Amino acid sequence: MPELPEVETTLRAVAPVLIGRTIESVNVLRPNMVNNHPTFAKTLKGKTVLGMKRHGKYMWMELSGGLNLMLHLRMSGRLGLRKLKDTPLSRERIRFEIGNDLVLVFNDPRTLGRLWIIEGNDVYKDPSMKALGPDALTLTEEIFLERLKKKRGTLKSLLLNQSFIAGVGNIYGDEACFIAKIDPRRKVIGLSMIERKRLYKAVIKTLEQGIYNSGTSFSDFADLFGKPGQNQHSLMVYGRGKKNCRVCNMLLESTKIAQRTTVWCPGCQK
Repeated sequence: MPELPEVETTLRAVAPVLIGRTIESVNVLRPNMVNNHPTFAKTLKGKTVLGMKRHGKYMWMELSGGLNLMLHLRMSGRLGLRKLKDTPLSRERIRFEIGNDLVLVFNDPRTLGRLWIIEGNDVYKDPSMKALGPDALTLTEEIFLERLKKKRGTLKSLLLNQSFIAGVGNIYGDEACFIAKIDPRRKVIGLSMIERKRLYKAVIKTLEQGIYNSGTSFSDFADLFGKPGQNQHSLMVYGRGKKNCRVCNMLLESTKIAQRTTVWCPGCQK
């Protein structure tokens, strides 16, 4: 699933293209992927993109008329920029004609991505947004430590909980625990203050590295122009179960936490 770095990579690429443009038409090829259908396309037609924002794994277009177009990529969604004359891709689900012979395409092999419209200026009143914790990339150490103080349970499970902080998923959760040198199976309540501060720095470092490398690509994720991210080449533990640690050469171990495969190094992480 695209996590915060993949969504941020997408936003940084698409914002300069979209802002100031008017949506000339919308073609919904998979109606189950949008709310407000069949009025979805009609409502968006003629609206101008005023800005773009992101919180956690969600991003949205601020539109004229007091509307916001919300996008959640889910497991395999991505945005692409095409020419009108280009042959349509086999997994295009929604097409936005934005002028100058350009089409913004929402491509999603698994059709799990979602788009919906929110009226008004406060998107955080929407139930899906209201449930989110602070954005993982922008929260301060003070806020992180305060929120951590109130939590129990397993560390990796907490990092995956979007109501704790928004944006960290399985990939960056594993990597953050490795960088912090903390076993992801440990209970949050048992972490020392030094470990908690180290964890905060590790989360930020991991996310920033993912953005610098234009996201992690294994199968579906690619940028606006179809180029895959490069962060998969920098991963220390995620997806490397039973392989040797890049630091201490011990065999990496794996287990299921919160129904997700978790990988760690028994030598480096305590």
